[in-house]
Amino acid sequence: MPEMWTRGEGHDARLVERLRGGCDLVGRDGELSALRAALSAHRLVTVTGAVGTGKSSLARTVLAPTPNGPCRATVQVRWHDGIPVGRRALTGRIARALSASGPPQDTTGTDVTAVVRSFPPGDVLLLLDDVDPVHTECVGLVQTLLMALPALRVLVTARRPLGLGDEKVVHLGPLRVDAAPARGGARERAAERTPAPSPAAELLLSRARERGWSEEAPDPAAVAHVCRLLEGVPLALELAAARLGECTLAELAAHIEDDQCRLADPAPVLRRHRSLRTAVGAVHALCEPAARTVWRRVSVFAGPFTEAAAVFVCADSGLAPRDVPPALALLTATGVLQVLGDPGAVRRPRYRMARSARDFGTERLTAAGELPLTRDRHGVHFRGVAAVAETLWNTGLQRQALQTVHEEHDDLTALVRRGTGLAGTAVTDADLRGPESTCAEATAPDPAGPDLAAPGPARPDLAGPDLIGPAPARPDLTDPDPADADLSGASPAGLDLAGRAPARPDPTGPDPARADSTGHAETALETVLHLWFWWAVHDHAAEGSAHLSALLPRLPAGSALVARGRWLAAWLCAGEDPRGAQHLLELAWPVAVLDGDEALVGRIAHVHGILAWERGDAESAAAYYREAADTVPIGAPGGPPPMVSLAALAIVQAHHIPAAAVRTARRALAQETGGNDAWATALAHYAHALADHRAGRAGRARHRALRALADLESRVDAPRARTALRRLLASLGPAAVPLRTPVPQYRPPARPHVGLLPRPAGRRTVPTALDQAE
Repeated sequence: MPEMWTRGEGHDARLVERLRGGCDLVGRDGELSALRAALSAHRLVTVTGAVGTGKSSLARTVLAPTPNGPCRATVQVRWHDGIPVGRRALTGRIARALSASGPPQDTTGTDVTAVVRSFPPGDVLLLLDDVDPVHTECVGLVQTLLMALPALRVLVTARRPLGLGDEKVVHLGPLRVDAAPARGGARERAAERTPAPSPAAELLLSRARERGWSEEAPDPAAVAHVCRLLEGVPLALELAAARLGECTLAELAAHIEDDQCRLADPAPVLRRHRSLRTAVGAVHALCEPAARTVWRRVSVFAGPFTEAAAVFVCADSGLAPRDVPPALALLTATGVLQVLGDPGAVRRPRYRMARSARDFGTERLTAAGELPLTRDRHGVHFRGVAAVAETLWNTGLQRQALQTVHEEHDDLTALVRRGTGLAGTAVTDADLRGPESTCAEATAPDPAGPDLAAPGPARPDLAGPDLIGPAPARPDLTDPDPADADLSGASPAGLDLAGRAPARPDPTGPDPARADSTGHAETALETVLHLWFWWAVHDHAAEGSAHLSALLPRLPAGSALVARGRWLAAWLCAGEDPRGAQHLLELAWPVAVLDGDEALVGRIAHVHGILAWERGDAESAAAYYREAADTVPIGAPGGPPPMVSLAALAIVQAHHIPAAAVRTARRALAQETGGNDAWATALAHYAHALADHRAGRAGRARHRALRALADLESRVDAPRARTALRRLLASLGPAAVPLRTPVPQYRPPARPHVGLLPRPAGRRTVPTALDQAE
């Protein structure tokens, strides 16, 4: 067995005693093995990671005496908190550690040659712990020592690598917060269907019990929620464990959801770990001024962001755009930012800021007086993102449009919340759903589905927004017709989207005293209107209704923007609250007429058609849909194209005049923009297939529905349209129901049926031959 001896200087005695006393690391078995293997194969190993991930604990654990260790001697040097940095300060520390003489005081001017001569002969392992304050000196010193001492090995802990040749980097990330499924030897636990606790939960509970916490069976869901909020950072988990003796898990979650930086420990192992704010502040103090500026400004992002977004938000007269990317790289290297995506991929990487760093940055942003301006720039940028997403949708790149909204959803939601006066509070599922309602029950589809082979009812629902709009609130599942495929509107109950007093007060609603300026509300409403397809097509009607109900009362009632918002709110709530939708349309219509907004006038007529169809008035519904199709200009942004109104008209006609429905469906498919809009094309094909089904041509209807479903699933995710097509196929016979995407090899033409019918020259005021045939 080799002789082990250790000399150390500058390290914290409490940390060493804690490790010697059996305070084992939790969830770091893989990292320990990787570090031991790296020390055996490399002369220079650096343990990197963000603040609070346990780099020092891991390094000192691996230095425990072992019979087969790679070195017979270890020299440990730790940089103390608060010690000023002088010239050759690290060199002096190493010299004192080797001599093991004199009190721990700063020595400058020590010659590197003297340090080299002080090293003992043979294999020596030098631990340089927490060297971020002297990172530049450490790079040159380590390079010199490795060249002068061939038997020397160096282990470094820092937030970023040294960047030297043959350096092996072991990155330490947060602990896993999700429970792993039981496997192998845990058969009893698997039989009980109880997953093993995650490493983060295990660390939180073990440290809490070490401090006297005596709760025997804590709620696993509450523990997991706290761990997710803390993002698995070991230091944050240990600081939170110190609070469990004073509050419950639910109270702790509310505390850290508001501001993680307030977590503190009156008796920390390391001085800078007395609070999470102090630990993050130590990183901030070592950053360059440009990096500090970028740090506090990008803290306004609620989710992942791109480099271009950071440049737009951060750059101003005091910070050039070219200075932002280097600052992002530095913050990434120090663990403040995390890069999402594969390096070198086609798509540019996205950055994500840790929750504690974001809370600290928000504090610095507020203290600098830059919060209002930075939020304004953030709002302008993401209003533009929403506009780009709508353009992608209207030009045929609908899958990309949905992906854009999905990626930027956190920041888009934060923008809307600022406009509604909820800025600064945590985003919860209740905020996205709106006030408590029966939407969850109402949108649940009937497991058996309607009987689509039965005759049509007196009050069919197919023209409602399930197929040509958002999800239903209360589908009529007793109606046995294919026209009843969950196509009424959706909106949380009790929402007064017209600005009237709600029937049931919402105690969790926004406080008007906390509302931002009208400009913020206008930006938020414009963003919501740009994302009409996300609410209506992608099954997020409840979320859109909640946003509109909070935004509309904050803006002038007679503005054109509010009129468009009232139209969208009426569309989203038409199925559940027809009277409210009717009132909204009555308020929006005069403004649209006075402004000469043909697109809005036509879309108001479309929602009137939905309401008439809900009342069972097929004749009025057909008239409204016809007016909408003739009034909305082709290619008009801000809502569904006239092709959708034509599809709705064909659905109404299919119940009484299938031949006219076929002609209307063909007219819809012949629209100039039909090939670009997979959703509207699917609606038109659905109407055509339904008309064939009503005319007794089941085989043709089945073939058309299969083609429409294949095209829809390959181009865009439209849940309600997909469900309606599947239910129509189910009504045509079991053989027609596909297990997965039907006919995946088939690719329909980009613009089917173009030229079969002439395009209308303009708005029609006299009935045509097609109208007279009906």
